[in-house]
Amino acid sequence: MKMILVLLLLLSISFGGCASFKDWKHLPASKHEERTIHVVSHGWHTGVVLAQQDMGDELDFIHEYLTENPYYEFGWGEADFYQAEKITTSLVLKALFWRNPTVMHVVAVPDSPEKYFNQSEVVELYLSETGLKHLKKSLRASFKLNKDQHPYSLKLGLYGESRFFKAEGYYFITNTCNSWTGNLMESAGIPMDSVLTLRAGSIISQARDAKERYSCCPNSDSNN
Repeated sequence: MKMILVLLLLLSISFGGCASFKDWKHLPASKHEERTIHVVSHGWHTGVVLAQQDMGDELDFIHEYLTENPYYEFGWGEADFYQAEKITTSLVLKALFWRNPTVMHVVAVPDSPEKYFNQSEVVELYLSETGLKHLKKSLRASFKLNKDQHPYSLKLGLYGESRFFKAEGYYFITNTCNSWTGNLMESAGIPMDSVLTLRAGSIISQARDAKERYSCCPNSDSNN
């Protein structure tokens, strides 16, 4: 297992990801149009948190499986590895070097993300209604839906009130949970580089950099 962790570390250093050449897109026209999301790092894994009031029609099916809460965290990952109660070497190797099915993990968050995930790194980001709409479209597309547009519910999740669902896409060494988070951020117009971005640290670093470079209302004479 130690050899696997060394391999993961070397790969993550090699494919860190950098978004220095990208700019914000879909910036809000006014402060009134600003919406908030959060990016959370759990060590090797990252997730995205949306406010309940911003879920919209795109994600309203979640309320059929989880009770109403102020926020919801979404994560994507390799099906067996993500749902495993015990991580083994064979699970790690399979996740890294095979093309594997995936799952979505959704958590009902009863408090602010900063308080609920107080042992994790959390970055708050602002984006426009347009950016949020693109993000929710990409998020919905991550779920495998049946002909009635309902998700395939699986087992209970990892912590709190949470649940796994079948997901679209395949997990591979170059398409990981952090690549998924980066793609989601890019769809919202946030300057991120998801290509070969394997490390959660890279996602958080890029999110912090994007936050520093963010400015509301570029075409408005007033921010009010």
